[in-house]
Amino acid sequence: MNTHSLLCGGIMVLCALLSAFSQILLKKSTLEKHSSFIHNFLNAKVIIAYSIFALTLFMNIYAFTGIPYKLASVLNASAYIFTMLLSAWLLKDKISWQCAIGNALIVIGIVVYVC
Repeated sequence: MNTHSLLCGGIMVLCALLSAFSQILLKKSTLEKHSSFIHNFLNAKVIIAYSIFALTLFMNIYAFTGIPYKLASVLNASAYIFTMLLSAWLLKDKISWQCAIGNALIVIGIVVYVC
């Protein structure tokens, strides 16, 4: 793999992390009581989360210039792992054994595919 491909792979994993973080922001926003119906959709957490989604969209477009599509889909699967870990850390959600096994299978699949 050349340097550009490694950089693009790293960008894909970073995008997965950022997407997971934005999902956590959206969930935190839904757990809060808002003053009106429109504030459910127009508040700082929602706007930041969707801005992060837009940023990752453009980052992913660039990352596709250096890696094959089939590898990108595998790397994007790491978003499930990041979401589970961030939700346990930031939201204090419990990780069920089914979720842990599912994420372990994702990690195994990523390792098998990449190596």
